[in-house]
Amino acid sequence: MVAPTGGEKDMDAPEILNIIESVGKESTQLEKVYFLFDEYIGLNQWEEHFYISPPIKKRIVKKIAGKSLELHIEDTLMRNTTYLLSLDNCIKDINEGNVVEDLQLLFSTSGNVDSLKLSGKLQDAYTLEVVENAWVMLFEESRNDSIIFKETPNYIAKTDKNGNFHFPNLKATDFKIVALTDFDFIYNKEELIAFSDKLINAEKDSFISLMAFDPIVEIDSIIADTLSTLTDSSKTDSLLVEIITFGKLEIITATNSPCVFQLLQNEKVIIEFIFAAKPYDLLDITPGKYQLKYIADSNEDGVWNTGNWESKTQPEKVINYPNEITIRSNWDLELEWDLE
Repeated sequence: MVAPTGGEKDMDAPEILNIIESVGKESTQLEKVYFLFDEYIGLNQWEEHFYISPPIKKRIVKKIAGKSLELHIEDTLMRNTTYLLSLDNCIKDINEGNVVEDLQLLFSTSGNVDSLKLSGKLQDAYTLEVVENAWVMLFEESRNDSIIFKETPNYIAKTDKNGNFHFPNLKATDFKIVALTDFDFIYNKEELIAFSDKLINAEKDSFISLMAFDPIVEIDSIIADTLSTLTDSSKTDSLLVEIITFGKLEIITATNSPCVFQLLQNEKVIIEFIFAAKPYDLLDITPGKYQLKYIADSNEDGVWNTGNWESKTQPEKVINYPNEITIRSNWDLELEWDLE
């Protein structure tokens, strides 16, 4: 005699069976939305993930009853506007906690739906790692840069776990695009910021890549690990130094401009090489496996420089070589790399 197993574990997220929209006295004013699911549901980090774009002033009231979710929009919506309700990662089943990753609703306050789309990706400007759960904001061209972070954006989106963001409801209008990594739309110290040098218009732009940076980062801190590593290695026993034979790495590329190449292990800079121009020959490298990073040294100061919102300066370009490289003792390695 054994206890019943209960069947296979539920691995599926709740599925939508129906969405009902309820309008008020004005046929363009959506007041309530009902989402009916195929199983009992609960909230999943709602305050972190939910948003409506364009943003509204009053909070949307939510209510869960069994297998349904009711949203009550108390604010007056703008006329002739297409809104996005984003509930990505906001709902889960109450038994196994399976999360509904993709759940969005578009609705319009007029007979026309703004359907121009803009997508993009947000990455850290130095590490190139994706930045998730960041706000990406669109401001009309007429907005003054000095008050952008004191006013509500025209449209908003959030980056997903892969750093991707999406605006599916835009007009053919020129916008300024800015991204922030904190919980609100106001720039705060120690958060990352990203922006584009040009105006964005979904009629001609379909994808935009944004590089997030810390405007107050100390540039010398980027190479602090390098100096520490080199100092420690100089203390190595002289007998050991005598028996080490080094390797050489030659970067073959069409690019011919000031740059910095860094060799890293476990995200720590081991050694770096500064060049004013080609040839890019990296000499006397201790044998081992490395990650390789390229930095475009635009101002020729030999270090990576962050960006600046006030002066509209972008951080210096960084490219990571996609594969690990192996440096062998007394061996010359030629590496072809398109840095354009």
